[in-house]
Amino acid sequence: MRGDMVQTLIQATGSNRSSEARDGKARGRAFITLLFAVIALFLLLALLVGTSAYRAANDVRSSSDNTRLGLSLIANSIRGTDAVGVADGPEGLALVLTEHLGNGDYETRLYAYQGAIVEEYTRAGTAFTPEKAREIVRSSTFDFTYTDGLLTVH
Repeated sequence: MRGDMVQTLIQATGSNRSSEARDGKARGRAFITLLFAVIALFLLLALLVGTSAYRAANDVRSSSDNTRLGLSLIANSIRGTDAVGVADGPEGLALVLTEHLGNGDYETRLYAYQGAIVEEYTRAGTAFTPEKAREIVRSSTFDFTYTDGLLTVH
């Protein structure tokens, strides 16, 4: 009888140990799974932050490129003209660049119209036709000063 008790006690102790080992393995697996989930969540957040930062930087660069392109076009138009003048445009002052060609005088008119700076190329002396003008760059303002042969465009 005493041997049976000892045998039962040994079996009970062995089963407790295997139960503890199983519980330890389950806790280890749960910890690893939780750690993996936290790392995956952190990486997802980092990806989202990086994507939004890239998008914002790209928008600023694109806007800057468009503005620079429009200003370069205006500057090159001014350099290639025979005379610079000012006229009343549809929504304020217009910069008028005149070319003297063999078959008459032509004007390149730069002015603000419906939230953009537009360019209109036409015979000198004709009325403004903004619907035929070509948009150069989106801008809410177009301001310039022309004094003593110095043109400043804002």
